[in-house]
Parts: sequence; C-alpha cells; structure tokens
Amino acid sequence: MSAAGGLLVAATAPQEIVTAALQAVADFGQDRVDARVCRFSGGQDRATALDGDGKLSDWPISEEVSALLHTSGGSALTKLPAHAREELKLRAGDDHVLLLELRPAGPANTGLALVLSGEAAHDEETRYALRTLAHQVALALSSAELSAEVHRRASEARFATLVQNSSDLITVLDANNTVLYQSPSIERVLGYTVEEVTGRPFEQLLHADEQGRLLRRLTDGADAAGRSEVIDCLLSHKDGSLRHFEILHADLLSDATVGGIVLNGRDVSERKAFEEQLAHQAFHDPVTHLANRALFNERVRHAVARTLREGVGMAVLFVDLDDFKTVNDSLGHAVGDRVLLEVAKRISTSVRAADTAARFGGDEFAILLEDVVDLSAAVETAERILDALSRPLELEGNQMIIRASLGISVAEAGNAADADELIRNADAAMYIAKSDGKGGYRLFEPAMHDRVVARLALRADLQRALEGEEFELHYQPLVRLEDGAVTGVEALVRWHHPTRGLIAPLEFIPFAEESGMIVDIGRWVLRAGCRQARALRDRITHPVLPTIGINLSVKQLFHPDIVSDVANALEDAKLEPDALTLEITESVMMTDTELAISRLNELRALGVRLAMDDFGTGYSSLSSLSMFPLDILKMDRSLLAAGASPVTSGLASAVLSLGETFDLEVVAEGIEFPEQSATLKDLGCDTGQGFYFAKPMESERLISFLEERAGAPEGTVLPTGLD
Repeated sequence: MSAAGGLLVAATAPQEIVTAALQAVADFGQDRVDARVCRFSGGQDRATALDGDGKLSDWPISEEVSALLHTSGGSALTKLPAHAREELKLRAGDDHVLLLELRPAGPANTGLALVLSGEAAHDEETRYALRTLAHQVALALSSAELSAEVHRRASEARFATLVQNSSDLITVLDANNTVLYQSPSIERVLGYTVEEVTGRPFEQLLHADEQGRLLRRLTDGADAAGRSEVIDCLLSHKDGSLRHFEILHADLLSDATVGGIVLNGRDVSERKAFEEQLAHQAFHDPVTHLANRALFNERVRHAVARTLREGVGMAVLFVDLDDFKTVNDSLGHAVGDRVLLEVAKRISTSVRAADTAARFGGDEFAILLEDVVDLSAAVETAERILDALSRPLELEGNQMIIRASLGISVAEAGNAADADELIRNADAAMYIAKSDGKGGYRLFEPAMHDRVVARLALRADLQRALEGEEFELHYQPLVRLEDGAVTGVEALVRWHHPTRGLIAPLEFIPFAEESGMIVDIGRWVLRAGCRQARALRDRITHPVLPTIGINLSVKQLFHPDIVSDVANALEDAKLEPDALTLEITESVMMTDTELAISRLNELRALGVRLAMDDFGTGYSSLSSLSMFPLDILKMDRSLLAAGASPVTSGLASAVLSLGETFDLEVVAEGIEFPEQSATLKDLGCDTGQGFYFAKPMESERLISFLEERAGAPEGTVLPTGLD
C-alpha cells in the first residue's frame, strides 16, 4: 500500500492516476486479481486496462454493461453475466467481481469505477486493502482536479473568491518564499489568522526538520515555470501540534494575474494516521500487539543476512502453549484472548529490547534473538520464558497455570541457514519438547526433522483412517468376582493400518489428543460401541445383559457437541441409556471443574452411567470426588502390585472404602493373577477386569465368549482366565 501511495502522489493528471491505480492492483498478482477502470460519460463509456507492456489500453463498452455496473452500487460484490465479462475482457468464470466507485457520474463529470475480478477480490483482508486503494485514488483524483481548477482559473478575476472559499490552504509566495496571500481557511486548519501569516516567511509554518528540505524543493521548482509538484510535509499548528500536509505547488511567478508560487495544501493527518494504523495492523497481531508472522519472518531474514555479513550469532525460539484449546473450549475465546495477552507480556519482559517477540498464530509464539554469543544465551532466555509462564495467572478471581513447550534453533556466527529453515527447525524442536512431556524446551537436532515429518504423516494417516473406516473396536469383559458372570464390556479402539497392521492405542491416541482429532475418533467409537452393545443384548439370552463402557477424553467432554453426540449414538443404535457407561479420567479435575460437572450432569440426565477411570493416580481429592455425579470407580491397575496381594499396600481396601462411603460401584482394573482376584473378592470388590479374565477381543470372539458363559447352568461358578 505504501508503494501504491507513492505512485498516486507522483501522478498529477487523471490518466496518470488511473495508470498508477491499475499498476498498484497489478502488484497484487495478475493471477490473483484482474482490474478494469470504467469511464461513464453519457453513452461514450469505455473500459481501461494495462497491457503487457504496462501501458493503458481502452475500448468501448455497451450501455447494457454500463447499466449493470451502475445498478450494482458504489461498493459491492456482484456477479456479471458471461457476455459482460467478455466485453470487459475479464477471465471467464462465475465468481463475483468487486465494484468500487472512484468518482460518481454527474452532469459535468465523467464517472469512474474500479472493477476487480479474481480470487484476491474475495479475500476479506485483500478487499479491505483494495477499498483503501480506491479511497486513495478518489482522493488523488479530487486533488488533481482541484489543482487543475486552481491553475486554470489563476488568471481569472474569480480566483480570489475561489481560494477564499476553499477548504484547503491556498498560499501564494513571492520568489523569496514570503507569503503574499493566505486563504482564510488557515485559521480553521492551523489556528493562525491571515494577518499573522501574510508578509512573513513561509518557513515559520514549517516544522524545524522540514524547513531546509521544503524550501529547497520550492526554490528548485522556481526554475521550471508552470510545473506542478506534490510535496509531503509537516506544518505546525498554532497550539504546537503538527499536521501532515500534501502540498501541490505551481510556479506562476510569470503569470501577471498571480505573480507568485501557488501552494495548494490539504490536511491529510487523518489519512496518514489511518495508513499508519493499517501498516501496524499489517505487521502486528491485534490481540497481543506483538509482531505477526510476516514481520517476524522479515526480521529473521534480515538477521540471517547480518549473521553472514558481520559474523554474529542468532537464535530462533518457538513457543507453543500446552493444552490451550481447552481454555478456549471451556472458558470462551474472550478469556483465551486475555490469556494470550498476558503470555505476550510475560514473553516480552523475558527478552531484551533488541529481540523480537511475535505471535505466530493461534497459541504459537516466536522469539528472534540477535547477537547471541553462544548457546547458553538462548538456553537462558528459554528458561526465563518458561519460568515466567509457569507463574499462576489470576483471571476473574481464579488461578490458572499456563505451561508451554519451547524449541530452540541456533545459527552460529557466519554460518546461518536460511530464515525459513531456522524457523522450521525451532518448530520441530518445539514439537519434540511437547511429545517428550510438555512444559520444557529442546534444542534442535537434525534427527528431529524426521520425527516431525513422521508426525505429519501420522496425522494424514489418521485422517484417512477416519474416512476409510480403518478403526475397529476390541472389547474386554468386566467380570463379577463372586461367580465369574460377565456384567459388561469396555470398548477399546484399535487402528487397522493398511500396511502396518493392527496399531495399539498408545501409538496414536496421544497424538490424536494433542491434535484434536480425538473428538472425531471418539464420535466414531460412540456410534460403533452403541451399535455393538445393541447387537450383544439382542443375541445374549442370559439374565444379566452386558453394559458397554466407552472412554471420553477431556477434549471430548469439553466439546460443545458431546451431549448431542451421545444422545444421537444411543438413538441410532436403539440402545437403552443405562446400558452405556461413559468413562472419564481423574485428569478432568485438573481442568475446568465447573464446566466438567455441568457436562457430566447433562450426560447423566440422558440416563447413562458415569465412571471415573484410572482412579488413584493422584489427582482426586475427597471434596472434588463428592462433587462429580459418578456411579462407578475404576481402580487403577497401578494399585495392584504384580503377583502380590493388594492388602500389602492397603490402597485397594482404601479405594473400596471410598466406594462404599460415596455409594459407588468399584471395578478393579489390571487383574492378572488369581491371588489378586481372590483377595479383592474377600475385600468386597464386586467386579474385576484384566488379562486374568480375558484380553481385549474382536466382536465375533466376544460373542462366543459370552455365549459360552451364558450357556453354563445357573448357579455354576464360572472359571476365569479363559484367555
């Protein structure tokens, strides 16, 4: 936009302004946007475009096409029929064109409109820039016309009246730059009276830094009589403030009517402020006010060039907030933006003034460190940032802990890679830090790139797996310890990869959680599990009909569609709600407890049962446990020491006591030995699950397993360890 502004300032005639406008649009890329300027002049309407040599070419357009363009309004997206596009020599297609009015048609005026076609015309940010360009063109046309009017009427007797009523500053100087005439508008624009200015040197209105430059321009212009030139300068208001002006000056010293240098000045302070705001917005993030991706990339490129030229070191740090999506999903984007702003402040205070901190997008930040002496400087900065982010954040009376993962890429003095590679390496190191446990930092190593590529491939494979139905469910029975009867099954997702075979959950579930794909995978598990539960209940005739347990991740629970997803899965499968048990982990207590309780109450209102899975891993407290609307506690397998009685630690009996206190059914997970099963039974545990009873199995094997048990005579104590 700044380049376009320069072209427009340099253009003084309407045809030059039109050429500059078309050239500015062409800079967006002719493959992205195609421009035409249309003139409406009482039946002699024409379209103008730049040819391959950058010169203007024009051709007539019909009244019908002119009418179509007039009908569309002054600034609008509209569709043109094929013959109109052909007549305007626009590329064929049915996409909308953007119509921007440059000058309305009138009895004495030729109307002008800018017609824009192509993909860029549909991008909101580009449309905003194009409208700004159209506004600048309209101003330039207005300025050119006013200047031409002043020049044309300079020798007429009405010159004084015209100038006195102009909203611009009209000033006439003699050859020594003394003010001969000043229009009355100066009092309204700059606060001076005409008497305070007339007869005094013009430089008294100029800012001190502008005096030498502007007076030289005026003196140089005096050598070319009749030539007009636009000067951008600062003029001082009487109150001491400064105003941005564009001054068109014409040397009319030889004109007997004027006998001086005519200055036509327009206050463009608001436009300049608007342009500066646009420039700031183009290179800064609106939420955090840090540099954005475009500005950061440019500064890294400059730093790389400086590293190669001057032999100084540099580093790029890439920061990603851990589990930030949970904040947005649970507390809303307004709170999320406040968190981002606080993170930006903490990062900014952790780096030097000469360093560049940027928001890369979403919950990602990047930092450019220049003049890095050695690796330790980058590491110390990383540690300061992580330490600053780890401090509790006070938000609406609540404390929130923000953790982040950070990657470091260092370029040694005189040996910098290109800018994109440095940023990519820091990004790769960050992903490795996140996959290694979050909340820390890693230095880039070449092997990391392969791991990141593998993660990208995994994401693509997971997406294909969802679309190609490569997932399948295996089922592990829940067994009543008293008689070995199967009371339910837990659905466990498996991935049947076309080339790698059956993939266990630990190889893809953590990545699905991190990437957010767990929501779609979980939705599929809900539907498939409910259908299988319905099939089991229809086929098994045993009095105890098995229920099905399905795991919900924290991201699923906090997703706004979770309640409708569960309701739809039950309805589609025609499954009774009490046949479904939804299992959550204790980690839900480490997030938004209020929202979690609300969602669980909504789910329980559907009639489903709720279980706390992996209970005993350390997150729960008695007070928080009492707040959750639970039906079942599933004792974590870690509480059962392999091959030994759980009584030795007392943990299992403590969990069973909790279950009795809160009136919750307790299911012991991870039973692998008969001693464990017997001891748990003696302690009063009703239900167990583990390899001792059965490993997870496919649906057909599950049906055989259940039919074998259902066929046993009533009252028979069924054997365990069948698998």
